[in-house]
Amino acid sequence: MLLLFAALVLTPQGTDTSIAVRGTTRLELSSADGSITVETWNQNTVRVQTDDDDARIDVDQSGRTMSLRARARYGPSEVNWRLTVPAEMALDLSSQSGDVRVSGARGEVSVSSVEGAVSVQGGASFVSLSSVNGDIELTGASGRIQISAVDGKITLRGIKGDVKATAVDGDILLDGVESSAVEASTVDGAIEFTGPIRAGGRYGLSSHDGNVTVVSQSINAEVTVSTFSGDFKSDYPVTLRETHGRGRMDFTLGSGGARLDLASFDGTVSIRKTAPPRKP
Repeated sequence: MLLLFAALVLTPQGTDTSIAVRGTTRLELSSADGSITVETWNQNTVRVQTDDDDARIDVDQSGRTMSLRARARYGPSEVNWRLTVPAEMALDLSSQSGDVRVSGARGEVSVSSVEGAVSVQGGASFVSLSSVNGDIELTGASGRIQISAVDGKITLRGIKGDVKATAVDGDILLDGVESSAVEASTVDGAIEFTGPIRAGGRYGLSSHDGNVTVVSQSINAEVTVSTFSGDFKSDYPVTLRETHGRGRMDFTLGSGGARLDLASFDGTVSIRKTAPPRKP
């Protein structure tokens, strides 16, 4: 096993150095206090830039993983990271307090934040994003997608692959999602899905205290709608096949084939052909 442990050179303005990856396929970075910004390029090196000249930056390159960490020389300090990495490199990033931004990734991406927003453009195979207090935005990813937010909005755009998104206090927007498996749930927020309903696909959208909206120009699905004190609206003609007590109904749209389960305890469930106006 190849083991490399080195301290990066400090400058009066912080750190700015490049490291050969040497077969590395994954980068790990955990930040206590400060933002993380990752961009990509086609070079086989990792460029590390920080803005704190009081912090010692260590590199641990073991096997196929490169780990970065900052150690303050004179007590706690805020370190803002800016990394440029090979586009195919897998990323495992975590932040206690600070925003995390990734652009141009073409490999696996895992990001967790306690106090800060998460914004990722790209990612493939497997993408996992989570935030305790902060919005999450993911665009242009493909593969298996898992998103979790406690207090923040989730926005997914231009996604291809299986999607699971959960929130406690926040809306979930799934815009231009091409998937055969979508599961989205929130306690206090609205859910909107825009995209094709694929033959044989499974789509489950559930909110306790918010509207649930599906927008698709053509739907062939077996549908179950559940509401308690909310309403149901559809741009498609609906003939009820069966009802189950208050607020639950089953029906078929088109020729069926897909499965669509929509539920809101205290909100309106809507099936539409065109997207409703969104708030600025």
